[in-house]
Amino acid sequence: MDLLKLLLVLVAIVVALRQHVAVGLTLVGAAGLTLLLFGTPSDIVSSAIADLLASRTFISLTAVVVLITLLGSLLSELGFLTTLTESCRGLAGGSRTAAAVLPALIGLMPMPAGSLLSAPLVDNVLPDSKHTPEFKTAINYWYRHWVELFWPLYPGLILTEAITGMPIGSVALLQLPVGLLMAVVGFFFFLRQIEYRQGGSSAATALFSGIVRSIWPILLAIVIYAVFRIELSLAILGAVIVLIIVRRPNKTVLYKSVVTGFSWKLILLIFGVLSFQKALEISGSIDSITRLATSSGLPTEAIIFVVCFTVGLLTGVVAGYVGLGYSLLAGLLYQPEIRPDLILVAYL
Repeated sequence: MDLLKLLLVLVAIVVALRQHVAVGLTLVGAAGLTLLLFGTPSDIVSSAIADLLASRTFISLTAVVVLITLLGSLLSELGFLTTLTESCRGLAGGSRTAAAVLPALIGLMPMPAGSLLSAPLVDNVLPDSKHTPEFKTAINYWYRHWVELFWPLYPGLILTEAITGMPIGSVALLQLPVGLLMAVVGFFFFLRQIEYRQGGSSAATALFSGIVRSIWPILLAIVIYAVFRIELSLAILGAVIVLIIVRRPNKTVLYKSVVTGFSWKLILLIFGVLSFQKALEISGSIDSITRLATSSGLPTEAIIFVVCFTVGLLTGVVAGYVGLGYSLLAGLLYQPEIRPDLILVAYL
């Protein structure tokens, strides 16, 4: 019966997403439906909501996502991406190298609709006469996302730590080899189709300096986080403050970046992910997946793959399959103990 109730929740999620309901709102609704179907007492529900809103996880995660988005918007508005493009054009290999490096560097700045930043850059370095729009789309998507497997500023890794309790540094190191493999695979399928050309006449040190000047706020956030071992949100905030002091953006740029960062959809998404996880926990429904795995005889890895891959297809966002999939698979991934090998399977 519990599995039937959980299946009903999943069907409701599918229907909502097909109707283009925001992922965050869908997850909040899924949490409410779960609590209703499993008859969770109202006093437990109200207490859980209060605990969630006041929790360090919710506050920290919200701050991280908001500040990352704000930082990415500032870098775009202040022309950092233009400098980045010009520097990558001069690298050895010419367009072949630039087509891989540009999306990857933009990928270091996790933000909604990041392709709006990286796609025009790839388009600029690949001539229309030799490469189709479909090819440009594929290479942009592939190389913008390979860093998503291990870069600690990505919401997927941040959510993995928040949900499973596995330190973000451990998640990054665990998934780094897969990210590197993805980059190598991309070379054989995409980069080899691009003509290799010598870079410009600029010295290697000048090119490297140009790239560093384009992404130094991101590097600064990572250094602050690694050296001082403080909250990631504080490290990103520090980088944002330094960027504002150094570049002194005007009020229009600041306002636009702040509005982009403090998007209600982003905040609702975080609350939805964590509230659905909490609903599965306090209702007791979270054990249903484990029972299914035990009774069905299917390999654990197969169940993890089907659940996370399906949720990924339905939501289209990493936060969706991490938030939904990991919560549904808690009994396999991190309860009662953390299983790094299975977490890797789930994320992959």
